Amino acid sequence: MGPERRDSIATTVVAGLIALAIGVGATTARRRVPAVAGAREAAALSGDASRFTFFPPAGRLHVRSTDGTTRVDLELSVLVDGAERPVAMRNEDVRSRSGGFVAAFPLQVGEETLRATLELTVDAATDHLHAKLTTEPRLAPDRLQLRVALTRTSETIFVPSHGELAGGASVKAPTLVFDDGVHPLAILSGEGDAVAIDQPAPSGPAAESATRLTITTVPALSEATTPRAPIELGVLLGPSSERIWERVYRALRVPVGRVVGTVSGTRERSRVIGLDDEGHPLVRTIVGPGARFSLLAPISATHWYASVDATSASAPVRFSPGAGWELRLDVSPGGELQVRVRDGDAHAPLTARLWIHGIDGTPEPTFGPDYRASGAGPLMDLARGEVSTALPAGRYRVSATKGLEWSIDAQTVEIVGGKSRSVDLELRHVVTTPGLVGCDLHVHARPSFDTPVTPEDRVLSLVSAGVDFAVPTEHNIVGDYGPALEVTGLTGTLGWVPGVEVTTFKPNFGHFGVFPYPLRKGVPSFKGTSPGSLFAQGHRGDPSRVVQVNHPRLPNGIGYFSLMGWDAKTPGRIPPKVRLGFDTLEVFNGYDIEAPARIDAVMRDWYTLLDVGKRVAATGSSDSHRIQYHWAGYPRTYAALEPSQAGDTGQEIDTQALVAAIKAGRSFVTNGPILDFEVEGAHPGGEIGASAGRRRGHLRVMAAPWIDVTSVEIVTVGGRVAWRTDVTSRPSQLGRVDGPLEAASGKTVRFDADLALDLPPEARWVIAIARGTRSMSDVLAFMTMQPLAFTNPIWIGR
Repeated sequence: MGPERRDSIATTVVAGLIALAIGVGATTARRRVPAVAGAREAAALSGDASRFTFFPPAGRLHVRSTDGTTRVDLELSVLVDGAERPVAMRNEDVRSRSGGFVAAFPLQVGEETLRATLELTVDAATDHLHAKLTTEPRLAPDRLQLRVALTRTSETIFVPSHGELAGGASVKAPTLVFDDGVHPLAILSGEGDAVAIDQPAPSGPAAESATRLTITTVPALSEATTPRAPIELGVLLGPSSERIWERVYRALRVPVGRVVGTVSGTRERSRVIGLDDEGHPLVRTIVGPGARFSLLAPISATHWYASVDATSASAPVRFSPGAGWELRLDVSPGGELQVRVRDGDAHAPLTARLWIHGIDGTPEPTFGPDYRASGAGPLMDLARGEVSTALPAGRYRVSATKGLEWSIDAQTVEIVGGKSRSVDLELRHVVTTPGLVGCDLHVHARPSFDTPVTPEDRVLSLVSAGVDFAVPTEHNIVGDYGPALEVTGLTGTLGWVPGVEVTTFKPNFGHFGVFPYPLRKGVPSFKGTSPGSLFAQGHRGDPSRVVQVNHPRLPNGIGYFSLMGWDAKTPGRIPPKVRLGFDTLEVFNGYDIEAPARIDAVMRDWYTLLDVGKRVAATGSSDSHRIQYHWAGYPRTYAALEPSQAGDTGQEIDTQALVAAIKAGRSFVTNGPILDFEVEGAHPGGEIGASAGRRRGHLRVMAAPWIDVTSVEIVTVGGRVAWRTDVTSRPSQLGRVDGPLEAASGKTVRFDADLALDLPPEARWVIAIARGTRSMSDVLAFMTMQPLAFTNPIWIGR
């Protein structure tokens, strides 16, 4: 490797490391005072294998290995109340101090000028630089942050618990390592907390794709009003790819054990990776061809494998650091997998999602970062139903899905080195939904600031999930799917209207969806406004428009109900601050798939609104910001229309009729089961008379063969269960569905019965709910949720 290449890699490594880790300081038996230059050069510090030079006027820190193979420039800055300020001072403001130096500079905060102090020290024995920032007078910890930034191109950064950092990533982690196989760099948080790592996705050609990577301390919000010790970051230069981990994890005070082993079967450099029991990568080291490796790794890294490229990887081996035997990893050439996905009845290529899942000890393959539909981890969205990809040798379950209404076909395959294997998968539309339109009313892509997903990848992810209609709800920007559908060739496969997610601040009182919203009209005011004003402005010019409260109880200062002080533990009471000028409430948000208690809390809020006569319709949406984890379309809202309006007769979806149905509550919310509920001829959104006595109704629940249903219930005033019954669970059915389509569709009916409902006299509404107990993660990657579906109310009188 030439010096120029090493310099470039080193630059990337430092950036990543600075973002993740700052050490509290490694304990070592050997200590010596680092070399500090004279008075005029007090900003130069040396360790055993490193030299750190600070340039005061530019606020720049230059890191270099003593052998000259690794060099990187870091830009230091300070954030006050989120606004970035440079660290810049005069040379004469830098003073030597035992083990390092200290520099003072003015920091403007509003009309006040504070005295900021930056102290840099080096532990010479471990090549660990500590950066500490303080102000006088001290600022509350939620107001002050320290940031390091650098420009990097295409090198790899490894983030423990996350893996390799891809462009467009934004993560928080305890440490980060950039390893070029010579002198890796790491970053640690001074108090062992996480740091925020942000790397924009490349926006230009490969030759012009350098990006600015930033690593920022995370405010201690738990003590937001109490000044604390200095804000800290650390940079740690490692003598080798193996020895960096001993320094990193000891600095983080994580128990470690020795791992000694070899990699065979290759003449190339390989990567050895250690994962915990849940599959999270904790260690990544580079090993030369035919070389033994020895490193100290966290004792929680219990699964190990080696890889050379996408087609050469070893079988995973269970190994506990500190074991008295040698870890042996064999890398062998991989093979090729060819997959075709078809509609089993139309016999045509099908836009679908592919999941290639490693089984019997084979590691999960990775086809790309978590924001690309063409490959996000082990997932691929196939626009034309076909793909050919390299795979390491091993055993895999290859499955394809098209959403809630389709079967899932799956096959187990063995990939052998140098061989090609073909798989044909057939999906069938087994859950018939005439007059129903599956909608994702809250989903993100660029230009939203918090997602790297392109609009083209977003529309492909929606179509592959079987979504019929979607609203691009970008943050304070009107979303547009028209060009993306045209570019991808998916025009006509997805209905949509433009929308916006109004994201408020100063004051912040939550996020709100507004649709349809004109593409060339300024978005509703999101700064310096109030809930009542926002709701009025959202409807202005088009009273038929939907204004929706998104994720009302999402934590971290995002949920409207929580921010307005609505106590979910006190049912039946709506605080005066909660303005009710909205049309729909996002009761089921994709970020709640692992938080059923939060879904229940919002359900109670919704029941309270219904009890006081607020005819607000419930919705469910994915709020997806990525491809790999929160799948677009899970959950979703099904709106009921006439078949001609729903696109069932070959016409386009009538978006005006669809928006009206959503606003009126002629819909149900689901991540799995499909509901058909009526009481005395009325369906959700409709109304029956207020007469006394027993009510007659009917409930039908359908679900695809891979979805679990175990209970159904009818709920009324105050969330009381008026009727309930268990449903016999069925095992997940994966694989080709044979026989006539009518017979296959009949098997999807899980419950179908007339109901006799004895409702309390005060009941003014009634809804149906279906649930399943088996997690969907066995058939949908990362979807650790249980099936849930609920209708909007059928109203009783006025």
